[in-house]
Amino acid sequence: MKGIIFDLDGTLLDSMGMWRHAGEIYLRSLGIEAEEGLAYEILKLTIRGAAEYIKERYSLPCTVQEAVDGINGTMERAYAQTIQPKAGAIELIAALHSRGVPMAIATATDRYLVELALKRLKVYPLIRGIVTCTEVGVGKRDGANVYEAALRLIGCKKEDVWVFEDSPHAARTASAAGFNVAGVRDTGGGSDQNELKKYCKVYFTELEPAEAVLCATGID
Repeated sequence: MKGIIFDLDGTLLDSMGMWRHAGEIYLRSLGIEAEEGLAYEILKLTIRGAAEYIKERYSLPCTVQEAVDGINGTMERAYAQTIQPKAGAIELIAALHSRGVPMAIATATDRYLVELALKRLKVYPLIRGIVTCTEVGVGKRDGANVYEAALRLIGCKKEDVWVFEDSPHAARTASAAGFNVAGVRDTGGGSDQNELKKYCKVYFTELEPAEAVLCATGID
């Protein structure tokens, strides 16, 4: 195996718990109490998709872009200051970089938030590139565009690449597109782990020690 495409939230970052409540926090800032189940609905969407859903569902008197900015605003401080990496994630990235393995990020999170976190954690220079669902115009539930774009960034053949994902629907999309998928357990997003395993060639309960992950994925 010669390349890695990482999902970000729930795979490298312990951030899904924050995202579960981002919509609720934004609505509360507008004086609106979110209904039960909102977190589940918007976790499946891109940020723009979540903003469109919230705007329509709650008849918000704002533009979709204003709602996008509002949701991002609730997360910006967390990415810049507090969200932590999953155990072993930084060490794994360093180990891959030391072996010359190109890595890219494929995520539904907007680029500037991704960059805030990666720069704070001092791994931004180790990543070949970032692709977001907003940039390609398609979420992970609806197509593998973000993975295909990330594949072009790292310059590898698809059969030589692992996609690391914590989400069952994203893993399903990547697997259907012909990628090798490595599942990563994350409880913050409430994903069904048995469903995730269906689409993964390997499954990790944690990303440490790095040598064990490298061995399981066939990276020398």
